[in-house]
Amino acid sequence: MAPLLAWYDAGHRDLPWRQGCDPYRIWVSEIMLQQTTVATVLKFYDRFLSRFPDVGALAGADLTEVLRFWSGLGYYQRARNLHRAARIVAERGSFPESLAGWAELPGIGRSTAGAIFSISRNLWAPILDANVRRVVERFFAVGKEEKKREARLWELSDSFGRENPRPGDTNQALMELGATVCLPASPRCSICPLRSSCRSRDPEPERVILLPERRRERRPAPPRRDRLVLLPAEGPLLFVPRGEGRLLEGLFDLYGIAASSIPPGALLDEGPYAGFRVAEELFTVTHTYSHFREVVHVVGLVGRGTGSAGEGAMAGDLGVVLPLSRALEGLIPLTGVAKKILRELVRRREGESGQGGSS
Repeated sequence: MAPLLAWYDAGHRDLPWRQGCDPYRIWVSEIMLQQTTVATVLKFYDRFLSRFPDVGALAGADLTEVLRFWSGLGYYQRARNLHRAARIVAERGSFPESLAGWAELPGIGRSTAGAIFSISRNLWAPILDANVRRVVERFFAVGKEEKKREARLWELSDSFGRENPRPGDTNQALMELGATVCLPASPRCSICPLRSSCRSRDPEPERVILLPERRRERRPAPPRRDRLVLLPAEGPLLFVPRGEGRLLEGLFDLYGIAASSIPPGALLDEGPYAGFRVAEELFTVTHTYSHFREVVHVVGLVGRGTGSAGEGAMAGDLGVVLPLSRALEGLIPLTGVAKKILRELVRRREGESGQGGSS
């Protein structure tokens, strides 16, 4: 592994979670990096650590506050599991001392546990995240149809750390190699520190793994779901939390109903906007999740006989009431759909005010 470590030492990326061996900082980074690019994580990591500088601060925080500072990273179950795990660690009074101990915590699988354990303690544990998996597959030319393939990949990943004086750096170097050199579609083989030993460059056909990997077949379009978001023509907006067990649990969304349309002029007879009439559909927003595509119809409302919505319509302990001017300030953790709608509302209202000023 000497060439790999020499390459890593010569010019690896200076990332904030690589500064020291604090298990908490490494843990947070590894959770954030699950299914998320380094470029995206860099936008949120320091802000999250400033608010929750240690495991005690995270454990003592309310989940809503944690979700608020996670907002924008997506895959919010990661934040919920991180919060749960922090409370477990805080209650025990110390971080896990073994690989198995890390793997027992919510949201931490075998590869994530290996990364946290090896980097924070400089003890060897194999990892097999997407980047390292690609390096292992190519370096050892593991065929797609090889029997017991997953077990074989773990065994081969483990071989990188045998009799290695720098196990933590070795794992970081493997991840760095996969992220910057051994790329999915256009691997930069000419600058790879492992190129002289890589079996994917072997001329023997039976040993060659396809470079680049074949693109996956296009999956069928996910099913569509429609719903309405109801917005008063004037006044503040009502945000309601997603209930326990629902998708995006703990995040706030603009109040709406499960329907695809509602006729203009219809009188609402229940809910926080009872007594309001439907004005018109203002615009639609589309948001794609892993298993369905949501089409949100944003519908304007007018108050009964007044032409505007009063705050009285929002009576009740349903959620949080905020003016549009403050809704995007990060006061509550918002769903991606809510953010899209709010940005469009801001754009439209700024356009209207601009037109008014030029007349």
